[in-house]
Amino acid sequence: MRLTAGLCVALLSFALLTAAFSTPSSAYVGTGGLLKADGKMTLAGLTSLEGSGTMTLNFSGVAATELRLRVFTNFDLNSDEFLDIDETRVFLDAVSGSLIGKMFYGVNITKATSWTVKSDDYVVKHTGGLVNFKYDSGASLVFEVGFEGSGEARTKVIEPAQSVYNTFAMSIAETVDYAFNGTLVVNQRVTTFTVGSFTSPNITDGSLSAIRAPFGEILWYSYTGHVGPGVPALDEIAYKEISIMANQQISFVVLFVGAIIILRMPGRNFDKYEKLHPRKFRKYAKPLMLVTISAWLVVAFLAILYLLPFMFSFISPNAIFYAAYLYLVIPLAAIGEYFFARFMYKKASFDIPDESIIEVKQAVVEPEEGLGEILCKACYRPIEASLEMLQCGNCGANMHLDCGEKAQNCPSCGQNLFPERTRSIECRSCGEAFMYSGLEDPYSIQCPNCGAFQEDIAAGKNYLVSAESPRNAYMMIRALMLSERPTLCLTAEFPGKVRSEYELGPEVSIKRFSDTMTDIDNISPKDLEGDPMEVVSTFLMTTKKAGVLLEGIDMLVETNGFDKVLVFIKKLNDLATIHGSTVILALDKKKLTEEQFKAVSGEFDEIHDYQ
Repeated sequence: MRLTAGLCVALLSFALLTAAFSTPSSAYVGTGGLLKADGKMTLAGLTSLEGSGTMTLNFSGVAATELRLRVFTNFDLNSDEFLDIDETRVFLDAVSGSLIGKMFYGVNITKATSWTVKSDDYVVKHTGGLVNFKYDSGASLVFEVGFEGSGEARTKVIEPAQSVYNTFAMSIAETVDYAFNGTLVVNQRVTTFTVGSFTSPNITDGSLSAIRAPFGEILWYSYTGHVGPGVPALDEIAYKEISIMANQQISFVVLFVGAIIILRMPGRNFDKYEKLHPRKFRKYAKPLMLVTISAWLVVAFLAILYLLPFMFSFISPNAIFYAAYLYLVIPLAAIGEYFFARFMYKKASFDIPDESIIEVKQAVVEPEEGLGEILCKACYRPIEASLEMLQCGNCGANMHLDCGEKAQNCPSCGQNLFPERTRSIECRSCGEAFMYSGLEDPYSIQCPNCGAFQEDIAAGKNYLVSAESPRNAYMMIRALMLSERPTLCLTAEFPGKVRSEYELGPEVSIKRFSDTMTDIDNISPKDLEGDPMEVVSTFLMTTKKAGVLLEGIDMLVETNGFDKVLVFIKKLNDLATIHGSTVILALDKKKLTEEQFKAVSGEFDEIHDYQ
């Protein structure tokens, strides 16, 4: 009775799979050749490990010839000296069966590639030198096998090169009675998603590299050496379930906290450095780029130490930078960066310029008595005996003190009248150095070279300017005008006087608080919810990023009482915030009580106090 070819294949496959689980009593020992094993594996788990991966085995030279002869001896079922795809599949299934129960990287293999269910195309693509090859072919013999397994997440010693031989080469030996004896080349990548870590390398012929990350590690292992029966590969590496010395999660937390501390060092020292500047010059203080770069470089170096535990493997294959070293290095780095930043900013603080003083003769205030009919060189009006007079220290020109303070420079010779108030400043736009009196609000300082304002008046932000004179507030509204932003002034002064005195153009709308309603620019100060609120709300609703100056609230307080004025100010600020505009309030805090000034100042984002 003749059996069909398919039945013969099935019976032989069963017999070989059964025999694969027992080690042959004697196996043919190879006489040389090369076996390249390229593998990828993933380990994951906490209390237990689940592993999976693939291994590509490539026999070449004498090893390929000897192994192919053993395969043909055992699996050329029809004895045609030609291995077809069914015969190849039986051989590969036998190897997979032999893998079951073997250990690899501490994982017991429970499942391997089932070639029976694989298509012919899959078998051809994942093998070489087997399907449709003759027994005496000199081609390399290649095949890939996948595997899965599980094990305990406990501390264990792994022999990375020897385990490849014991697991895969010995499975082949059990299948075809051929024990490889030659040069083994291993390239293995193991990715872990665990709290455990690889430590304590004892490498003699191989090399290790790795990336440490919060999720686990990625380990690359390479080996080249002679192996065979009785000739083991001696490389070892330990897998530790919990290791304070190497745990990547704990060390990442330490690195993260240390990086935050180190990167904040430059900012903290800059804050102290900035406060050493005179108040009006603080905005020109700049962080030291060298200190900032040093902090980032230190953090980058620590990150490299964390990520690359085998970064010193060029010195020795067993050189490993344990995570525990970071517990000492990071505090030392933070202390070093602190003292470096402190030293650099302390050194820079010596270069903070003092208030610049121009060496000219001091302007002199003459006595009030017996001045006669002396004319002011600025306004050409008589200087009365009851008024203070200022005399230019350079040319001797006389003028009212108020006129001199407004002009700052002598109208006759152009000499600065108040050198003790003069400051030197560098334009933030063009870099040109220029002088200013030191009395101006910083938001109204304009570069004479390029015209750039040295501080921007932010839209949606409200300012309170406290001074005996409203000049600084008007200079701020003038700055808005020159920036082509819509502007409105509410004042108790005559519009013409205000426009002339503070050089406000016709584009600035000026409304005067007055009981006399004959002038179209007058609004009643008695009903703040009436005309004044209507004028402001209409203006803000019909403009964008506008500026509103309010001046003369001491008169409004006398007319309406403080509470009503405070409510009016609150509503103005709210309207300005809604429409992205700016309110500038000019007041003399000496005309208010301390409680009243505190209540008003609480309604503003920024306070400029010159009193």
